[in-house]
Amino acid sequence: MLAERIPNEEALALAPTVGWLMFLCAAFAAVIFICYREGWRRLWLRMEDPRTMGVFRIVFGICALCNVNGLWELFEYLFTDEGLFLTDVARQVFAREQFQGFGNGLDGDPYGFFGWAGFWEWLKGPKYSLLFFNSTPTFFWIHLWAFELAMGLFIVGLWTKTTKWIAWFLFHSIILRNTVYWEGTENVYRCFFFYVCLSRCGQAYSIDNWLRCRRLRAQRKLSVPGGPGDGAGLAPDDEHPDGLQPIYRLIPAWPRLLVILQCAAIYCYTGVVKNGTVWWRGDAFYYALNLDHFYRIPPQWLSSVLGTNLFRVNTHIVHAWECFFPFVVVGMIVRWVLHEDMPRIGAVSRRIATLAWWGLGLASLAVVIVSYPVHFVKPRDSWWTLDNVRVVFTVGWLLILVLIAWGWRRLRYRPFAPTIRGRTYRLDLDWFCRWFLGRRVWVSLGIMFHLHLMVMMNIGWFQPGSLSGFICFVNGAEIAVVLLVLRRSLARRLPFLPERWRKQQTVVPAEDPTLPHLHHDAARLSGSTIVLATLVAAVGVPLQVYDVLHFGWTLVAIFAFLAGAMWREARAHGRDSLPVVPRFGAIRHHEPRNAEAEAGDESGNAAADDGPPGALRMPWAYGPLGRFLVGSLTLYHVVGVACWLLPDKDCVSWRTYTHEPFKKWLEMTQTTQGWSMFAPNPPRSNMFLKVEVTDASGQVLDMNTDVYHPSQRPIPWIWYTRQRKINRRIAGSEGGHGSWYQKWHARWFCRTWALEHGGELPKKVELKKISYGIPSPEQVASQGPYDPWQRLEETGKETSLHTVFCEDEVGAQPVNVIRARHGLPPADNVKRWNMLRNKKERWDRDREREAQEAARLEQEERAQGEDGVPE
Repeated sequence: MLAERIPNEEALALAPTVGWLMFLCAAFAAVIFICYREGWRRLWLRMEDPRTMGVFRIVFGICALCNVNGLWELFEYLFTDEGLFLTDVARQVFAREQFQGFGNGLDGDPYGFFGWAGFWEWLKGPKYSLLFFNSTPTFFWIHLWAFELAMGLFIVGLWTKTTKWIAWFLFHSIILRNTVYWEGTENVYRCFFFYVCLSRCGQAYSIDNWLRCRRLRAQRKLSVPGGPGDGAGLAPDDEHPDGLQPIYRLIPAWPRLLVILQCAAIYCYTGVVKNGTVWWRGDAFYYALNLDHFYRIPPQWLSSVLGTNLFRVNTHIVHAWECFFPFVVVGMIVRWVLHEDMPRIGAVSRRIATLAWWGLGLASLAVVIVSYPVHFVKPRDSWWTLDNVRVVFTVGWLLILVLIAWGWRRLRYRPFAPTIRGRTYRLDLDWFCRWFLGRRVWVSLGIMFHLHLMVMMNIGWFQPGSLSGFICFVNGAEIAVVLLVLRRSLARRLPFLPERWRKQQTVVPAEDPTLPHLHHDAARLSGSTIVLATLVAAVGVPLQVYDVLHFGWTLVAIFAFLAGAMWREARAHGRDSLPVVPRFGAIRHHEPRNAEAEAGDESGNAAADDGPPGALRMPWAYGPLGRFLVGSLTLYHVVGVACWLLPDKDCVSWRTYTHEPFKKWLEMTQTTQGWSMFAPNPPRSNMFLKVEVTDASGQVLDMNTDVYHPSQRPIPWIWYTRQRKINRRIAGSEGGHGSWYQKWHARWFCRTWALEHGGELPKKVELKKISYGIPSPEQVASQGPYDPWQRLEETGKETSLHTVFCEDEVGAQPVNVIRARHGLPPADNVKRWNMLRNKKERWDRDREREAQEAARLEQEERAQGEDGVPE
């Protein structure tokens, strides 16, 4: 049984030990990476078919557009100065540090930046929203239509290189204005949007590519199906001195891999943090489905029949699927290595890698053994003691390690070959990866899971956005085959479609990877260079821990060292070419025994059977320096995300320090992570927000703001509204500083009431929380389905959360600019937030303090001699 509450003192005491053990795990992982560096380089920095990212651009773009438009009923409340926050208040609330050098024009403060220093402070980011400068309803609608136009151009693929970044900026310019409505949905779209912008997503299924092909066809420079090159391009020859261009040009593969890794991170993290008792009992799906804010149709009868059986099976399957979803990434990489027939690493590298794998497994075991005691609570009258847990887990873990080691070699080099009914089946590593680690299992389960939730529960555009990420698990050739089948099927049923659609039998190939203009140089960083850089990184960690040197400077030194080494390699080998020999043959199961294969080349890579030694399967995405920059950037990003997703436990209380080297990058790219959906347990009670307004005459009016009122219960519930999310957050049932939002929500009701009633303020606004407990699955199974509204009436509790007296409350009166906008005379009783005033004075005081501190440090340095003692 897992403890509901972690003993903080014991966990904090263990944090240093756990930290060094996890550092040891990272060191072993780095050794493995170095040993297999050539495979990672060829996987990450290769070119690939563009059609996957073309489809992803279209589907994701539509989902992102619909996600923003789905907020239509809350546009004014969320994003304008007539909503929850005035423009200057929004700046102070959501981007205080970024706008500390920006005046609001109150009490003698100038409006605008306090010189270039104030502008530089804003430029540091990371919350770049035009709505922090102007959020009048008119400006917002202009902004929204600019976003709609940019997204439309992005989806159809017109001027994609530019419009994708404009759409990305305008998307964040809207959603960063107010985050009270945020949920996991926003994090999905923020991350995926950045990755799709990094890709060359306009190279397929776009107006850009259609216009390009039309222009080349007119110039007779396009390779077409059935002609020279068959649509894949043609190298220059006597008949075509300039060669022929392909229809689908290859694009870099790494942005698609980032989407795949992001999907794995989302599901694995959200599965691991679901460690509460409700999940372990299997009741999570029951409670989630019975939340009145989510179900499309009343689920009470279904819950009474399936709550203690099928729902529990579903819960355990989904929980396991989320926790182990990264297995599909492992399976994809292993199958890629097998089918590409990657050159084997040398014998020494293999032995080092084997030891590192064992070291990683044992170090991971040590982390669990050391940290688990502070999370364990012994069940009453049970033999399941802490010592028994340790013994069982250790034995099981070691058996798993042995099974993996044995199974890998057996399936890789001596696969099983059973004969059933006269037919022999080869059960090799590829078969295992297809059926146990394959997309057909894990991605199919994910699609069923999301579609199931879309039918049963209304969670908005989170499900479609997550489903769009699964597109990246399919390669471009597979996308082309699927679309060919669909097109032929449609053409047979719809006679007005082109005849060639019915007759087409084969897909158009992507660009020929052997064309001479593609990158296939021989430059690469040597193994000794990478080892030295890794050692510097390892030394930099204790230097950071003991406050000797910030790890950021270590990263700068590593980057400078590797950049110099790569520049030298580019000059030495940048003009040397490697042959490109695409391979789509059978998997080799024998283990090379010849001397050349055992020794390998000087990089540790053994020769392959197909093509000369060192032959590439696909061309490089960039030249030497481009590969270095992209490789460094993606490694930095992946490590940063991994550090960001360290569990928020006291036994890893140092996790926030690991964020520092990566925080600015992740914030600027809007790829910070947070995936604790329904974790550690789903809510076991329904909670609603009630708002009561007492007008000037003393009459109390219920604003009917939540589903406790019949007017807010559309059945079936088709169109999603974030109002319910906002209500839950303000009522305090979810994270996000709900109690802090309460006063601003009540103030908004004061201001809105005044604007709608000729400027007359109500006496007060009171927020109340209404809640009732969801009966357990066992109760519903034995007593039958319950009526939620009858249960609310009989067992519901009503609690006062916050009361605002509109006449005296700061920020509860419409400012005169907005009063004039509504034809109301100015008022002299408008009370503004003190934090908005005297910003220039605070700015000057802070700058003076910084200057004095800098002068003091400079004076101390001058007072020090060369040996570090006073002269």
